[in-house]
Amino acid sequence: MKEVTAMRTQVKSEDYQNYLDDLTGYYSQQEKAEEKTFIGERLKKIREMQGISLEKLARLAGVEERYLREIENVKVFPDLGTIIRLSKALRVATGIILDEESGFSYSVIRREDRRDTRRTPSGNRDNPQYLYQSLSTGVVSRHMESFIVTLPAGGTADELSSHEGEEFLYVLEGEITIRLGKKEEILREGDSIYYLSTVPHSLKSSGGGQAQVLAVVYTG
Repeated sequence: MKEVTAMRTQVKSEDYQNYLDDLTGYYSQQEKAEEKTFIGERLKKIREMQGISLEKLARLAGVEERYLREIENVKVFPDLGTIIRLSKALRVATGIILDEESGFSYSVIRREDRRDTRRTPSGNRDNPQYLYQSLSTGVVSRHMESFIVTLPAGGTADELSSHEGEEFLYVLEGEITIRLGKKEEILREGDSIYYLSTVPHSLKSSGGGQAQVLAVVYTG
């Protein structure tokens, strides 16, 4: 763990600011190739420091080896569920993969400082699936991830995702349809839902307009 901590302190703060906090998407306007490296590079360093092969980590995390190689080579951005599975397999807090070392036990995110991250299906940047604003960056040892998620009108459901942990959603605006296994629930403004993340799940806007959700994910 001392080696992992030493590795984290090498990540420059100004460099990290060039990458969005949610890490399931990318910059909406000003992204450059060098701004997309941090998840893959940090993941690879942690894996190598622990002496774990790419093949073994893929097996432990339940992901395809080719997909893991693409993450490390900055070809793709992993979704949050994949990051959680990888952190569990590496036995490190999810924040160690997501964030730089902050040195603080709390983090304040001002409204004007929140930044949008687009999550897109199949890498189609012209068709954003939804927008994230991360609310929980800065505390590396955290075990929760919180977001404000904006789902565009007419959006399609993401692929079903499952991972260790628990999730809470509170609808701030509009209407959403959430799929949990073979069941679907329609939630409107003021409604909420709490579920185990091990249940395959996805969500989309419904009702003809965009929707906004407060999402909290406990990664354990």
